[in-house]
Amino acid sequence: MTKAEIRKIYKEKRKALTEETCANFNKKIHNLVFSRLAIHRYSPIHLFLPILRNNEPDTHLIINTLRKDFAPDLYISKSLENGEMLHVKFEPTTILETNSWGIEEPKNLNYSNNSENFFEKYRNEDILVFVPLLAFDKKGNRVGYGKGYYDNFLKYATKDTTIVGLSLFEPIDLIEDSNVFDIKMSFCVTPERVWAW
Repeated sequence: MTKAEIRKIYKEKRKALTEETCANFNKKIHNLVFSRLAIHRYSPIHLFLPILRNNEPDTHLIINTLRKDFAPDLYISKSLENGEMLHVKFEPTTILETNSWGIEEPKNLNYSNNSENFFEKYRNEDILVFVPLLAFDKKGNRVGYGKGYYDNFLKYATKDTTIVGLSLFEPIDLIEDSNVFDIKMSFCVTPERVWAW
């Protein structure tokens, strides 16, 4: 299947999930993240905040455990109209506002970094980046919403960056139109298992 076909199918599959099913899947994903990934290795951890109305994986569960048990530097981003993102340290006091896509973003950008500067700042450290996706394949390719924000962000990633997808569904065999500009994941966590590449 192509990315366009996959987007259509998986948006519908997500929409069909009940609240109870999503809650169950999110709990399983959370538990696998902390039981199977070496979270203690990472201080800078970059996360996306979920569009809950679209049944995206609920990263708030992961954030709560990170703050309670690990105390890393957490980052979230703000998407700009030019396809780039700005990255802000995510504190409990960070004020959020919802953008036109329904994504919560930091309101105050005074201490933000662009993507290149974010990775430069932590170039000597192990970095963990959680990425959103609609679907992924068995080769570690992901299908996002098609805007390219995360590919633009991750093209600056260091060799010590671990990229982790979160998916409510298991992988498809192959995304037919993946290309050299698509950034592959290191892992993808589903409710059933952790896929590694």
